[in-house]
Amino acid sequence: MLLFLIPAVLLVSLTVAGSGLAEQAYRFELDNGLRVLVVKRPWAPVIHCHLMFDVGGIDEPPGLGGIAHMVEHMAFKGTSILGSLDPFREQKLLAQVEEAGDAYFDALQSGAPQEEIDRRHAEFLRAREEVQGVVQPNILFQLMGAQGAVGYNAYTTYDHTSYVVSLPANRLEAWVRIQADVLLDAVFRFFYEEVDVVKEEQRQRSEDQPVGYLRERFLAAAFQKHPYGRPLIGSMEEIANYRTQTAWEFWTTHYHPNRAVLVLVGDIDLERTKDLVERYFGVLEPREGPPGWIPEEPEQEGERRVLVEYNAEPRLLIGWHQPAYPARDIYVLDVIQALLTSGRSSRLYKRLVVEEQTALSVSGFTEFPGARYPSLFGLYAQPRYPHTTEELETAIYEEIERLQNELVSEEELAKIHNQARASFLFALASNSGLAENMAFYELFRGGWEKLMDYPELIRSVTAEEIREAARKYLRPERRTVAILTPGPGAAAK
Repeated sequence: MLLFLIPAVLLVSLTVAGSGLAEQAYRFELDNGLRVLVVKRPWAPVIHCHLMFDVGGIDEPPGLGGIAHMVEHMAFKGTSILGSLDPFREQKLLAQVEEAGDAYFDALQSGAPQEEIDRRHAEFLRAREEVQGVVQPNILFQLMGAQGAVGYNAYTTYDHTSYVVSLPANRLEAWVRIQADVLLDAVFRFFYEEVDVVKEEQRQRSEDQPVGYLRERFLAAAFQKHPYGRPLIGSMEEIANYRTQTAWEFWTTHYHPNRAVLVLVGDIDLERTKDLVERYFGVLEPREGPPGWIPEEPEQEGERRVLVEYNAEPRLLIGWHQPAYPARDIYVLDVIQALLTSGRSSRLYKRLVVEEQTALSVSGFTEFPGARYPSLFGLYAQPRYPHTTEELETAIYEEIERLQNELVSEEELAKIHNQARASFLFALASNSGLAENMAFYELFRGGWEKLMDYPELIRSVTAEEIREAARKYLRPERRTVAILTPGPGAAAK
């Protein structure tokens, strides 16, 4: 899967990234179910914090696409104390914002006369403006910045949501205290202002970027039942219908300590860190989430093709359905992806970019767009003018047929094994890379220790397994093909 990033780091970090990790890592669990992983790396006075929840886009109810991403934004708006100049007055004013907003949106949806819509809108804007007089915007960013924090941020995927930061080791308590306070006492102020921000983000990702627009259409075709096919940020229609109450209900339903793992990596005093985490996160109450029901994607029985017109250079995106963990074939498909697109000597890159020069770029992916459920193995390519996506597609299928009919040589396989181990070590060398991977494995792979099995699992993949997996999964009836062709643009669709 596309889990391992390759940052530029000092080679000294590789010692801990390898066999020494088990000796440097410590795990404990709070009474409320929060799992905590601590890794001591004392050579720089910094700590990276990564709090990951097993909540993402796939957990959203129908009609609320993107609400997990919206909630991620709202978790930075402060608490009843942090960010409020007058908590009691703010609470009253926020209620007035909701009342005015409900009246305005009801008028819009009921087809009320334009005069009434305009009046309701003006009242809504006045209520929003009044509440701004009793709050401090961006207070959490200001507080963390004053502590020397770097990369204070969050991100949402289909599978999970993460809150991250790096900060001086002697400032750890500031983040632990603030993050725990947010989980305990968040206030969703500036909600409708943030809706406008998310609308713009959706427009940039899906409408103003050709690859993003192509990817959105591609996933919608490949997943016709499963939520992996929905836009991660939500559609414009869904975003426009967000309300504070529905976002708050999603937040209070899902974001609880028993659904999270906290990973701390860096110059850590173990006993003090354990005390801080227990003191602040220990007061949070566990809560079981609703019984989730994720619709299963039916077996694809024929090739699906999507043609997207866009005012941009052509692109090609092909995906085949693949299994999810714990299937061994996910590691076999990782090796196939590496054989085809990892490095200048990989089969497709060497042929299309270096030798034939029919492509500007070619890359591959596995377990896309998520890893909790069966997903996609895929390939992406951009033709070099005057060559076409049709030429690239033909060449790709020829290389797939080679894998289905010929055994990979031991020499080529050994090279892939070495590349995989090197990428693995570099990914774990940075504090942030190690924390992200440990959190993911703790939540979704049965424990962080299984992370260290990855190189051996890749090394154990045989040429026979590669051929069989190519035959089993990379069949025409399992694939979805999306082609971006120059045209009037997304806005015209």
